[in-house]
Amino acid sequence: MPQTAVAKASISKQIAEQLRSAIVTGQFKIGERLPTEDELAQRYGVSRSSVREALKRLAAQNLVRARRGSTGGNFVVQPSYEELAESLGAAATLLVGLGALGIDEIIGARRALQGGCLDQAITHATREHLANIEAALLRQQDPGISDEAFCRADVAFHRALVDATGNGMLRFVMYTVIEALIPVTNMVVSVVRERGDIISLHRQMLERLRKRDRDGLRASMDQLLDYLLLKFEQASAGRA
Repeated sequence: MPQTAVAKASISKQIAEQLRSAIVTGQFKIGERLPTEDELAQRYGVSRSSVREALKRLAAQNLVRARRGSTGGNFVVQPSYEELAESLGAAATLLVGLGALGIDEIIGARRALQGGCLDQAITHATREHLANIEAALLRQQDPGISDEAFCRADVAFHRALVDATGNGMLRFVMYTVIEALIPVTNMVVSVVRERGDIISLHRQMLERLRKRDRDGLRASMDQLLDYLLLKFEQASAGRA
C-alpha cells in the first residue's frame, strides 16, 4: 500500500476514535447532529475526504447515520441490542472457530448466565413474551425447514426467553452468548440431527415458564445444555 494511503487511513482512524470517544462520553447525545464535514475538517485540520472516511467508520459501528435533505447530516444513533450483540457475537464465533474457546467453556458460561435469566423470566414474563417464545418453537417444529432455518429458530427461542427477563443488560450479554453458539448448534443439528429432542426440551421449558415453575425451568435448561454437550462430543468423535 502506498505511504500516502496508509497515512490517510491513519488520520481517518484517529478522527473516528476521537468522535467515538466524544459520543461515548456524552458530548454528543443520541439523536444529535454532528458538526458538518467542513466544520470537522477545520476542527481537525484535515481534508473533507479524511472526515468522510472517519464518518464511514462510525457508521460501520452503528454509532452514526447519515440523513439527506435540508435538515440532513450525520446523526448519533442508539445501536440496538441485536446490532451490538451481533458484532460481539462475530468476535466470539471467530474465537470458537480458532479453538480459543471450547464447547465446555461456552456451555459453562451459558449455564451460569442463563440461570439468572430464568429467575428473572419467571418473574417478568408477559403474555407477549410467551407468545414470542411459542412462535419460535412453532418454527422449529416445521419438518420442512432447513438445518440453517432450524438453527435460526433455535436462536430466536433463546433470545425470546432472555427478552422475557425485561432486563436490558441481561439481554445484551446473553444475545452475545447465544450468537456465539451458532456454529456449535449448526454442528449438532447438521451432524447428529436430533431435532425432536431439542424441540421436546424447548416445549418443556415453555410449559414450566408458563406455570412459573422456577426449579423445573432451571432443571430443563440444565438438561438441554447437558444434551447439547453430549451430542457435540458424539459429533466430534464421529468426525475424528
